[in-house]
Amino acid sequence: MAARRVGLSEGGNNPLSWKLRRFFGSNEKHLPAISDPEIESAFKDLLAASWNELPDSLVAEAKKAVSKATDDKAGQEALKNVFRAAEACEEFSGTLVTLRMALDDLCGLTGEVECGPLPGYIEDAVKAAYNRYMTYLESFGPEENYLRKKVETELGTKMIHLKMRCSGIGSEWGKISLIGTSGISGSYVELRA
Repeated sequence: MAARRVGLSEGGNNPLSWKLRRFFGSNEKHLPAISDPEIESAFKDLLAASWNELPDSLVAEAKKAVSKATDDKAGQEALKNVFRAAEACEEFSGTLVTLRMALDDLCGLTGEVECGPLPGYIEDAVKAAYNRYMTYLESFGPEENYLRKKVETELGTKMIHLKMRCSGIGSEWGKISLIGTSGISGSYVELRA
């Protein structure tokens, strides 16, 4: 008697297909429902782009979609949230890079200079960056998990770069993953918190 092989495309009713479907599953069910095609296009383009420096064409597309007359108010609000988060990440990314460069100037690019304790103003800036980063991440609700992950992806690496250049920082820095954001005073990040 020949054993019947169950293919992955035959309804997927076996444990292997469940694992594969879960592993390769689409994340779209976690995105907000957007019925307007122009808003959806701008929304997905923003999520796909790097937020280190937003291209002018993408900013123009998002602003156009946000300001258009539409019945899809929920989709427009979701786009506004993503756009504000992208702008906040772009702005704060520059702040983190500037802070990292200040640390590099003190200790050398690879830490070859024995710099001792950090000056108070840099230590305060590093702590403020961490606090704002964590506060902003905590401000996302469960329905905005996709946005939180995008923010973590965009700023997590820069936060890790700061962490690597500082010794003796608190254990709370262990919470930073590569998959966080913060802002500067008065920014959208501060308003969310």
